[in-house]
Amino acid sequence: MTGQSLICRDAAGVTADWLRRALRAGGATDPPELKEIVVDNLGAATNALGSLLRCHLIAQDGSPAVPRSVIVKLPTANALAMRFAKWLEIHQREYEFYRHVAAHAPMRSPALLYGEFDVHSHRFVLVLEDLHPMAATPQARGVATERARVAVRELANLHGAFLEAGDRPPVAGSYDCLGSRYGRRMQSAYLLCLPFVLQRFGDHFSTETRRVVEALGTRIVAHFANVAAADPTTFIHGDYRGENLLFDASDTARPAAVDWQGCGLGSGLYDVAYFLGTSVSVDDRRRIERQVLHEYHDIMCRHGAESFSLDDCWRSYRQNMLSAVVPCILGCGGLEMADPRMLDLATVGLRRILTAVEDLDAGAFLPATAGSLFSTLSLCGYQAYKLVHRLRRKTSR
Repeated sequence: MTGQSLICRDAAGVTADWLRRALRAGGATDPPELKEIVVDNLGAATNALGSLLRCHLIAQDGSPAVPRSVIVKLPTANALAMRFAKWLEIHQREYEFYRHVAAHAPMRSPALLYGEFDVHSHRFVLVLEDLHPMAATPQARGVATERARVAVRELANLHGAFLEAGDRPPVAGSYDCLGSRYGRRMQSAYLLCLPFVLQRFGDHFSTETRRVVEALGTRIVAHFANVAAADPTTFIHGDYRGENLLFDASDTARPAAVDWQGCGLGSGLYDVAYFLGTSVSVDDRRRIERQVLHEYHDIMCRHGAESFSLDDCWRSYRQNMLSAVVPCILGCGGLEMADPRMLDLATVGLRRILTAVEDLDAGAFLPATAGSLFSTLSLCGYQAYKLVHRLRRKTSR
């Protein structure tokens, strides 16, 4: 880093001169002299809480520079979304991953060319290796079965490498994704979003899944505590889905994982449940999930998780399918749906996760009671909030 901040307010600040200074500050000894850069905004569906830019670098003679392109990640210009990102520390988590964990993780991710993060405002910039022509899988299509198997093997190796390593570098001090502070924040956000989800996407809920998602709303803290008590802790990606996995043309080659904003310490089976539940078609998930879980468990045992039985693994997968409902509700209720790709991503993911919840009887893992004053107050507040929401809907009609 240099003494002068290179954090841009928006995409307009990403110029040829700025990019050359960022590459130099990131350690490049001889960054290319640039005539210009051509910037493509990759869209809200790719990075809902920020701006993701592909910058094509043009040398002084008009030819492509080396590197030909880089990815620049900036915070969102939306003040409400930025407050939410700061509240959950998502930009800090991703910055810390690239700075401290990425080089030690067995899972491939883009190289960090320059990074800066402001601890007060949580504004940031990341300049990352562009892995094009590797590409993500559109949510509606779903990740094909062979690629899904490879993707879960990558998770097993990531989780195995950091099994019960929360007190050791490089993951010591990582965000606690099952702690009570995080649980309270997620519970509050979930209950704020849930009425909008039931209004916008109500046709996708059965009587049972509607019951489960409403009951979960006031029990998220207790649910996270139950998961933490039962599962070994490891370092997780936190948003492991088709849109965040880049594959090349081969079905068997290792993918690269991007968007580490949700990373931290948690249950490894959360990543597996969220991935299979949202990013693989329902028929494919039903066909392969048992086999995939067997292979995941075998790899974890080779990393030292012998005391975590195959039955434990299957139980955790089912229990964490309930956990995977939480980000789907937050996304469907809290994000702007004007972008058709974003709406498609949210709708397909929600429909798949609700089907998985029913298939696996994940509702059986709901805590019996809310179990805390916070959850009791959440229930009272939610009932009042839901009533106000209904009255507003009737008035608007």
